[in-house]
Amino acid sequence: MFNDGLIGNLGIIQVLGVLTAGQFNKVLPSGKPPFKLENIIPQVYEYLYPPLTDEQKKEQVNKSLLAFAMMNPNKKAK
Repeated sequence: MFNDGLIGNLGIIQVLGVLTAGQFNKVLPSGKPPFKLENIIPQVYEYLYPPLTDEQKKEQVNKSLLAFAMMNPNKKAK
């Protein structure tokens, strides 16, 4: 928490990055890939959202698979 204040307040960086990405995407011609937050603030993106560990990635895949399976609970299992 203390370090966030030293580098410029975590919340302010997130808000300004999201607003900037939204504005860039608003004026973007159709057919072009949209800007993402990591394109706007690449220097601090990994600080804001640290990369997932291998265990966290496996857990995220399991949660996604479970959510997909729960979308149609009446489907017969094969």
